[in-house]
Amino acid sequence: MPKIISFYILNQLLKTLLITFFILFGILFFNESIDFLEKAANGELYPSLVSLVLIYSIPSILEVIIPTSIFVGTLISIYNLKKTNEIIFANQAGLNNLKIICLCLVPSIVFSLFLIINSFFISPSSNQQLSFLSNSQSFADNFKLMGEGKVNEIEELNGIFYAEGASDLGFQNIFAKIESEDLNYILNSAEVTASSSDQNYNQIIFKEGELVIPLDNNNIFLDFSNLFFLFPKNSVIANENIKTKNWFDLLESIDSKIYLAEILERLSLSLMLIISVLIAVPLSLRMYENGRFLLIFSGLIIFLSYYGLVVGKKVFVEEGIFDPIQIFAITHSIYLVLALFLLGLNNSGIESNSVIAKKYSKQWFVQLFFLFLVLIIFFNFLFF
Repeated sequence: MPKIISFYILNQLLKTLLITFFILFGILFFNESIDFLEKAANGELYPSLVSLVLIYSIPSILEVIIPTSIFVGTLISIYNLKKTNEIIFANQAGLNNLKIICLCLVPSIVFSLFLIINSFFISPSSNQQLSFLSNSQSFADNFKLMGEGKVNEIEELNGIFYAEGASDLGFQNIFAKIESEDLNYILNSAEVTASSSDQNYNQIIFKEGELVIPLDNNNIFLDFSNLFFLFPKNSVIANENIKTKNWFDLLESIDSKIYLAEILERLSLSLMLIISVLIAVPLSLRMYENGRFLLIFSGLIIFLSYYGLVVGKKVFVEEGIFDPIQIFAITHSIYLVLALFLLGLNNSGIESNSVIAKKYSKQWFVQLFFLFLVLIIFFNFLFF
């Protein structure tokens, strides 16, 4: 009987986890699609690259979606089982709450192992491809993506231009204003093009036009056939991005605190997934009487604060506030203590249908948030 009940609980849990995963993945993937399509419409990304960029963004999306879906899915699944008294039936059949927690840890451990593989191997490879795609568009290609019939900004020249029409190589009938430290230039040109052929410099070339230099007493008018503006190319190399480093690359530079912090951050996602399940199960068992909305709301506050510390603790390392190992230990210790605290309350021996349990359940939400209020004040005082 316990094996059948265990299989049933695990089956219900997996169903809820998968539904939650696909809903959250769909929402985030849709938002990413809108963002990249907007960049393509604004001329920041070639339309033909949108689908590739989206595909290579999936591993990074999974790093957010998997921990969130596991935590929320576990909350909802245990809540539903508790509400329908199936948890009570399982307890009476010999499956205590500790064994139920162990069942819930099974998918979390599997997904945590996948997160380790994804964080150290799959995601860095995808980030390398994203860096390659972003750098594959030359300056000239990006320049052509600017639209005619609107004001376009040229950041490299600290100026703007308006083009009435487009040509094969650039734009036609140009009005431009360029600002410098000493003078402001006004340009009227028949055509403007861009070139990335030089190894060290990008070029913007205005053809067949007039250059106006406004002065205090008079304006200077200069006719030109070709007017060149040169500026250095961006020398940033894609592989210098730490997010493109895999496990072996990070180990080679583990003496650096930044690289050590990156290793611990990626490991933290997997560890957070397991600890968050240890929080979610007893939280659902104790708060089911308060309703699903209050349960999910309070659970998300805990999870988001945990996730924020995990992905944001590198800032403390960069500013020299904490050593990477110290902030790693402090962050997970706090939430592990919270998980043990919840487990202790859940195993306190108070029956859920007793008067004492109902009174205790009403006080539970206040106690939980009082504890977290203390933690938030402590962290704000300590870090800020």
